[in-house]
Amino acid sequence: MSQVTSNQENRPWDDFNGLGRYYQFRPEYPVQIAEELRSMVKGSTGGQIIEVGAGTGLFSRTLATAFGPDFRVLALEPNDDMRRHAELATPAGLSINYANGIAEHLSVDDSSIQLLVAASAVHRFNRPLFYHEARRVLATDGVLAFVQYEPDDKGSSFADGFLSIVETALPNYKRRRSSRPGGGYFDLDLTAELKAERAFKDIERHAFVFAETIDWDMFSQRALSFTIVQKAIASKGEDTMASDLRQLFADHQTPQGRVEMPFEAEVITARLA
Repeated sequence: MSQVTSNQENRPWDDFNGLGRYYQFRPEYPVQIAEELRSMVKGSTGGQIIEVGAGTGLFSRTLATAFGPDFRVLALEPNDDMRRHAELATPAGLSINYANGIAEHLSVDDSSIQLLVAASAVHRFNRPLFYHEARRVLATDGVLAFVQYEPDDKGSSFADGFLSIVETALPNYKRRRSSRPGGGYFDLDLTAELKAERAFKDIERHAFVFAETIDWDMFSQRALSFTIVQKAIASKGEDTMASDLRQLFADHQTPQGRVEMPFEAEVITARLA
């Protein structure tokens, strides 16, 4: 295992410096999420989508595939390393333009966007400013969507053990809490926030569980893609974290040397009122 160091300048995206190489080991977002969003863009045969905080393009590519070439995906990512990995991982022919940009200032025309989406990123935004921008750029009846997933510990002793290791290393961290830009963690209820914004309507949330069976190499590399694990390494030391994760894997692996890792996916959507 290897810790990534970051030269912090109080910018939320600096936490991801050097993490891009690990994102290839993250699970893909289930295709059904992008297909659901496509069905919500009523009557549109083409148009523009913005994904904010696109990272290495994991969800951008799923969106572009589901929506097809008549929709242009503008994937905004302010971290240079993550954006570089996104461009390298994207096959030629997908209608995606990766650009340097932030959630609080969207450089597009008013009322020009059919779908505005953030995947596992919104907790790091200045959300009041972002909601203001969403009201400005979304077309009439346009869709705002938040997509994310996290280890599902409710029926999995392996996922529970993974989160417990992180909680032990980071006393201020509790599972299902979100990272606060600048440090610390907080409880985030996006559904309640959107309901408090009079500019949005038809607010819905649903969740489902999906799982992957992975070997030690995949698990160890995937763990390093999580900023909470990087912080745990900084707190407890690389050797201690590697030993704890190795023991967890050994306690749960099958005779074939694999474990099942479940995730809960969450999709929250709203329309411009």
